[in-house]
Amino acid sequence: MNNTPRDDGIEAVFSQLREISRRSNARSRIIDHPLTFVEHSLLRFIATTAGTRATDIATAFSLNRSTVSRQINTLIKLELVHYQDSESSAGSAANEGSGRGKILALTERGHSQLASSTAAHQNVVQERLTGWTDAEITSFAAALARYNAAE
Repeated sequence: MNNTPRDDGIEAVFSQLREISRRSNARSRIIDHPLTFVEHSLLRFIATTAGTRATDIATAFSLNRSTVSRQINTLIKLELVHYQDSESSAGSAANEGSGRGKILALTERGHSQLASSTAAHQNVVQERLTGWTDAEITSFAAALARYNAAE
């Protein structure tokens, strides 16, 4: 099969993104209390999205609600997240038992774990960008932002 230069370029981008993901997963294992990719992603979403509920996560990540429920229960057992008190939650009475209408928040431990995980990943990015000019870093960030903004 004859690939076009565009096909080859797309394969190269995919290969590099896969390598970034693989290294990120391996890197997370070296932290004292490593977070999985999923745990890190969910904690980041909860921390940066005010009023997050399990249904919001399911929608944002295009996941089944039962999958999100299992992941949230794991985060609760790890004491990384909790449901906010009912008086501070906008959940309806119909959703109280399921937790779907309750607002999620990071615990103190969750904030600490997320900060540790984020710092470890950011340190590696900083090391990998040693020798890059400010203009190259800005251009790379803009290209990644454009890529991630595409629907």
